[in-house]
This record gives sequence, structure tokens and C-alpha cells, in this order.
Amino acid sequence: MRIVLFKGQSQYGSLRLHADQLAAALRDLGHETRTVDLAADDPFAAINAVLADPPEAFFGFSGIGGDLQVDGRSIYDILGVVYASLYVDHPLHHLARLSIPIQRKVALFLDRSHVQFMSAWSQGRTFRQIGFLPCGANQLGEPPDTSDAAFAARDIPLLFTGTYRGPPSAPWADWPQSPARDLVQDMAAQMCADGRLAILDALKQTLARQGGALNSELLDQVAPLMQSVQAYAEAYHRDRLLNLLGAAGVPIRVYGVGWDPMAARYPSYDYGGVGSFEETLSLLRRSRLVLNTNNGFVAGGHERVFTAMSAGAAVLSDQSRYYAEAFKDGREIATFAWDALEAVPQQIATLLSDEAGLAALARAGAKKALAEHQWRDRAARLVKTIKLAR
Repeated sequence: MRIVLFKGQSQYGSLRLHADQLAAALRDLGHETRTVDLAADDPFAAINAVLADPPEAFFGFSGIGGDLQVDGRSIYDILGVVYASLYVDHPLHHLARLSIPIQRKVALFLDRSHVQFMSAWSQGRTFRQIGFLPCGANQLGEPPDTSDAAFAARDIPLLFTGTYRGPPSAPWADWPQSPARDLVQDMAAQMCADGRLAILDALKQTLARQGGALNSELLDQVAPLMQSVQAYAEAYHRDRLLNLLGAAGVPIRVYGVGWDPMAARYPSYDYGGVGSFEETLSLLRRSRLVLNTNNGFVAGGHERVFTAMSAGAAVLSDQSRYYAEAFKDGREIATFAWDALEAVPQQIATLLSDEAGLAALARAGAKKALAEHQWRDRAARLVKTIKLAR
């Protein structure tokens, strides 16, 4: 199959690297790929060249490139080809892109609860295929040395990479009193109380308490309001965990945007700067334990988990229904529960104090991730899904 992949702007360069490694995986499977960089100074020459010799499908992460048109008509409809995308955040963050009319479009999501949302939302019916597909691990060179001696030489005990957004913001606090405000406030409270509650389930529970029930028309009306609730819950849980670890004095090497206030407040946070995604790949090979927060993916997987494992680091993450299915907890991954967060500082101390046990955890995680969670595995499933949509 001939596939064109789009690249664009991306914080830390993560999605750009995803696109490069997915393209390489597709080529390894015998497919022909071309990459168009929409962030280039002049991408139009590359776009026109592709239009002159079109592929069978186009692909862009999180809907990038989906809005390309000629005379008000989608280029994909003009060419009669598939446009596919893997969305790396909740669909509520991408309602506009997901609403772009394309005849042969595919949407994949890294959380099964995102697929459930799309199935309930009216726009979901406009897609040829909707499915679940986590990102694959990004690799840096050859597989890591997972021996005990190599693990002992790793010089970063605990690593966290990602953006610190600060305390969560509740925009509805400034709204006038209304049923809409009551609805989103109730949903946010539920999601903060239960870190494994998907937002669609929070909406259903809130409506049930009010004597109502969810239908497609109602979801269309409230979906634009739900994005702020999803963002609030994501920020709430990350902020709560990181403040807890800082107050407990847990030493952590951190990289990413927004960390200056947190690093100033907690001496145990060793802030290394913003960093890039490629720099992170090198840091992972120096780390013994990598802390992950799943960003609200209650039934899915974050790329950071697969990448850290593939780099030979042990992983501690919040629980996910997908991790429970994909990994043996305590043998291939360590997890914590949002409703028992106070136990995490001691859990980290226990993991780090047992070097042999942590090395074994890292080794087993690497074996599983290298065997089942690479971009080659995701690429094969992507191609199958595209074929179903043609």
C-alpha cells in the first residue's frame, strides 16, 4: 500500500518522531511511504507533488492535514482515498477536526473509552472505521542491555517527563448559575473523586441522578462543554500526585514545560529543563524507574510506558484497564491507584531499594514491550483498518 504521512508542529517533537517511526515501520512491512512536513516553510510544493501522484491513503496524527481542500472540497474526496488519523488525546480536545467532512475517514484512539465516546457522538457515524490503537514505542538505536550490571550503571533513579500545567482551572466557576454549570460541575467532581472514571460515564451518572438519560442529541449539545471538564480532571490528578511526591521529599529528575514553580517549591525536584522528545529517549536509557501519569486514559495506554519499557527502564504508572490486560502487574509493570495515592511515596522507595527486583521488573517489561508494543505492531493494524475503509 502507498501511504502519505503528514508531520506538523508538536510539543517536544513527539508527534513528529511518531510519524517518522511509524513510516519506518510501514516500510519494514513492505509498504511505500512518503512524508509531507506541513510545518515546513513552503509545504505546498510537496502537497502538489502528492496530489499529482496520489497514494491509496493519507495519515496524520490527531487530525493533522485533515482540513486540506481544493475549491472548498476535501482533497481526499477528490482523490477518492482514505484519510486516517490516530488521536493521541481525548476526542473532546479535537471536536473541530473530527467534524471535518471526509467520505472515507478513519479515526483511531489510544483509549477504548474514547472509542465509546465516538460511538455515542453523532459525528462518529460519519467515519468508515473507528477503533482502538495505542501508539507504539519510539526507539533509539539498538535494544537496550537489560543485564543486572547495565541496570546498576543507570544514573537516574526516578524520571518524570511531561508538562506541568499547574493547579486545575475550572472555567465554569465564572459561569452564571444554570443547568449547564451544574452538569459540568457534577461531572468534574465525579472524575476527581474517581481517577478511573471516563467522562462519558460521568455524564451518564450525572444525568441519571437528575432523572435523565443520555441520547445522541443531548451529547451533541453538551460535548463542547465537556472539553473543559476533561482538561480539569487530567490536570487535577497530575497536580495532586506531583504535589504529594514533592511534599514527601521524593527525589525526581523532571523535564518538560511549566516546572519552574514546582521545582522552586520542592527541593527534591531536580529540573533538567524543557528537553525534547529525542533527548527523552536518551534519558530513559539512563533511568531505573520512570513515573507515568496516563493523562486520563482510563482504558488505554500512553506511549511513554511502551517507550520507557523498550529503553530498559522499569515503569510505575496509574492503573488502566488496558495495562491490566496487556501486562502482568508487579512483574512487567508497577501501578498505583488514584484512590490510594498516599501509598505512592513508599511504593517508590520500596521499588528503588530493591535493585535486583527492579532490574527484573524492567527486564520483563522490556521483553513484553519489544515483542508486542512497537510501531511495527501498530502499523500492521493500521493498514488492516485502512483497507476496511476503502
